[in-house]
Amino acid sequence: MFKHALIAATALGGLMVAAPMASSQAMFESTGLGDIDPWGVGTLSQADGAFPLTLWQGSEAEDLLPVLMRIDARSLTPVSRDILRRVLLSSSRAPEGEGADQLLAQRIRLIWALGELDAYAELARQLPQIDGIPTSLEAQTELSLIRGNLASACSSVRSASQSTPYMFAARATCFALEGNFSSANLALELGAEMGNIDPWVVTAIGALQTLPAEPTPRDLRRLPSANFTSGLSTALSLAGSFPVSDATLEAMNPGIALELAQRSDTSRALRINSADIAAYAGLMSVDARRRAYRTDPVPTVPPNEDGTPGEVDETINAPVNLMDEALQMANDRGSEEADRVDIYRRVLTLSGADTEKYTADAGLLVQHLSRLRDLDALSNNGEFFALAAFAAGDARQSSRFQRVVEIEGGPQPDLFLQSWLDAMRILTGMDTSAESARLVSTRLAQVGEDTRAAQVSEMLYTMLLQEHPISPVARDFLTGDAGSTLSEGNAVDIQSRILLRSAFTSGATGEALIQLISILGARPDMITPEDLGDVLQLLEAEGFTDVAEALAIEALNYQQVRD
Repeated sequence: MFKHALIAATALGGLMVAAPMASSQAMFESTGLGDIDPWGVGTLSQADGAFPLTLWQGSEAEDLLPVLMRIDARSLTPVSRDILRRVLLSSSRAPEGEGADQLLAQRIRLIWALGELDAYAELARQLPQIDGIPTSLEAQTELSLIRGNLASACSSVRSASQSTPYMFAARATCFALEGNFSSANLALELGAEMGNIDPWVVTAIGALQTLPAEPTPRDLRRLPSANFTSGLSTALSLAGSFPVSDATLEAMNPGIALELAQRSDTSRALRINSADIAAYAGLMSVDARRRAYRTDPVPTVPPNEDGTPGEVDETINAPVNLMDEALQMANDRGSEEADRVDIYRRVLTLSGADTEKYTADAGLLVQHLSRLRDLDALSNNGEFFALAAFAAGDARQSSRFQRVVEIEGGPQPDLFLQSWLDAMRILTGMDTSAESARLVSTRLAQVGEDTRAAQVSEMLYTMLLQEHPISPVARDFLTGDAGSTLSEGNAVDIQSRILLRSAFTSGATGEALIQLISILGARPDMITPEDLGDVLQLLEAEGFTDVAEALAIEALNYQQVRD
């Protein structure tokens, strides 16, 4: 094996070297957490929400490991994701017990899954070499490839002395990007002898090698689907213009999506789809997403030989999705306002099943909603757009839309939605009047007798949990038949409650927060309001009032009550 590697090193032009001597290798290996505390490495400041150094105090690594391994960062709701992000990026003292190395590997895995690419590279730079954790060079190579800095990435790969499966795959990728497939295949062969190489990378390099200079439609159909889960796969996907499937987008790392949405060498469709993924993962601002939706300039087409105008490519700015169509219509001065109202409503309806998507889409549309002036159209959609403006954080526009239904001769206001909006303002602190809380609770109870009893009960119970006073009418509503709905849903089992409370009472804050994420899962709105209320009260008692309030609002799934 050693002879084979040495011969290959020469064949590859010195892009790899023989394994380093044992004495120098020891410099890079972790000698155990007793000598170094890699948990002290963090990228989040106290001002940005970092938890104290005592985060893992009283926690055993072997207890934390299975909980972290079960977490799917991509499926978390915004509140749970923010908690996880703060936990993972905070500096701390190491948890006790065996298995802390494995725990670090889970930490870096989840940071990557959240799309926190800069934090991923920074932690890899500072952490000791541990199985399951990328080296600083590997992490930086990934980042450079994702950002399109191919020359820098490949230069680092060429000069590297590391001989790992990843580095051989990186060398193979760089060779393939240059069209040097004999060296690429040799690098893949060497890497396979040392360990596992991503099969997709092998397939992609093979596809690039066999792709004709002028491919036929049949050749293009044989290409693998693009893959944006790593720097290597991203570079190869873009180089080969591999087709982007729905599965490609579903698997895309949100941090990679953020980078692709801001690059100038991606197609408009990929740029927009990437921007959506990044925005829905909480990584992209409204303004940055709006820039990603820009239309591209249409090239000037020279006239034909007979002097007739050349054919303009009408597909350059063809709408990628319904939001794209809506934004292009919004910027078209010739469009009818009734048509704009209709498409805005369709966009918001489409994203309404997911709070985060709805909030992001409302944020992108709210400036266009504010320009609507057709009173007839607005009066028929007043509460609908009021809720969207509320989700976007525009209190003034939300109030404007809510009041537009008061126009004489217009449709009757939706008393439930009007009361629901007022209740949301109370929960979010926009209205702090105790009298408002009592009045709104009465109105909710009255409309709840006829419709949406479960939603009204949950709203009133949430108001109580946040210590807003409710009226006797609302109290009687909750203690009647409607209140029984508060026990419907997924129960929080007693074991989970014990683990959560035990962690908090023993001062193991990090463990408690990880247990909380595990309990909430991907759908906190499916937990019985009664059980969720117990969890929220525990959070408040432990000083996490802001988290409790955010979770309470998130669990309401407030946007799904629209008519």
